[in-house]
Amino acid sequence: MTISIEIEKEITSKLNGSTSTAERVARLFSWICNEFQWVETDYVDRSFEEIMQRKAGNCAEQAKVVETLLSYIGIKTRWVLEINAQPDYIERQQFAEQLVAEQGNFYSIFGLNHNDHRWIEYYDADQRDWCPLDTSFAILGIESFMEKRLGFYHQSIPSTEGIIPFCLFALDANHQPLEERSSEYLIKKFPFSFKENSSSTAIWKEWEALINELTLLGMKTYKQEVNFHLHQDQVKRFVQVYEEIKQLQVAQKVETIQK
Repeated sequence: MTISIEIEKEITSKLNGSTSTAERVARLFSWICNEFQWVETDYVDRSFEEIMQRKAGNCAEQAKVVETLLSYIGIKTRWVLEINAQPDYIERQQFAEQLVAEQGNFYSIFGLNHNDHRWIEYYDADQRDWCPLDTSFAILGIESFMEKRLGFYHQSIPSTEGIIPFCLFALDANHQPLEERSSEYLIKKFPFSFKENSSSTAIWKEWEALINELTLLGMKTYKQEVNFHLHQDQVKRFVQVYEEIKQLQVAQKVETIQK
């Protein structure tokens, strides 16, 4: 896409002196995090230029900015759709039900105890892997994602806001489901070191099963095939399982310290 001369100059200024892909990405990430304000969705379709001028946007608008900036400097990107557990909010459920009735099951992607979110993965040619970049939560890289989005400490997002991801999948250029990412982020790299005992093994198996089930339901909801509002009990159980894992992890750390 075409970028205005003014924005080109600003990009050049931000990247001046950077040599590696990681440094260039980090500089653009800091620019958006420091100078852009997160605002709630108002369902206005804005262009990249309009968002840049506004210096504010919801998660999808910020993802659009990140995608455009990284693509402009030759870095491959793709969108990630996330559905996460959140504290109950009846007004969100009522609004979602209205949209479902008017426009279909896609809008059950948010509801009483869950909401949708968007962020970007960029391809790191050095690591030969896709890496998370989410300016809404100030996340850059897999370690940052694990610490802030799934961490058990008191300042993590699950602890402070009660927001816990359970469904992740990458989107193609037409914003259609391309590849599920839940297994990579929420199972394979999940920061839980459990002991080989019956309680730990059972709760971990349930975590894996819930992630797989909710991810499949989320993808079907995105394609208008399922009303996710009919499956909110599974989200409730998912939160309970996360808390049980958290308690096990804390107990194991205490036990280790005491030895």
